Order: sequence, then structure tokens, then C-alpha cells
Amino acid sequence: MKNVITSLLLALLVVAVILLSEDLKEQEALLDELVDKHNEHLKYTEGQMDVLISHQKDITSIYEYLGEVQARRSFVSYR
Repeated sequence: MKNVITSLLLALLVVAVILLSEDLKEQEALLDELVDKHNEHLKYTEGQMDVLISHQKDITSIYEYLGEVQARRSFVSYR
């Protein structure tokens, strides 16, 4: 009787280990998928940041140009 209970407990342990290993494989696959999506999102946001920096440089250049134009107009109207 003791051997039967031990065998059943061992069989349950084996089944539990098999189920847990399958669950672990599924979790690893989901984690890999999330990491891939995160990396794609990082690439996207880096691209967006590059665009924003480019726009900022353009706006700064325009602002400086308009400041120079305003300074020339002020100089001309002062004369």
C-alpha cells in the first residue's frame, strides 16, 4: 500500500513538473514577444525623437533668422 501511494505521489509530481515546464515555455514565448514589441517601440520612439530634434533645429534657425530680420528693420527705421 505504501508503494502504491508513493508511486501515485511520484506520478503526480511528474505530471506537475511536465505541466509547469509547458507553462514556463509559454511564458518564455510571451516574454520574447513582449521584448520584441518593446524593441520595436524603442526604435519607433528613437525615430520620432530624431524627427523632433530636426524640427527643433529648423525652428531655431527660423527664429534666429527672424531675429536678424527684425534687427535689420529696427536699424533701418532708426536711421
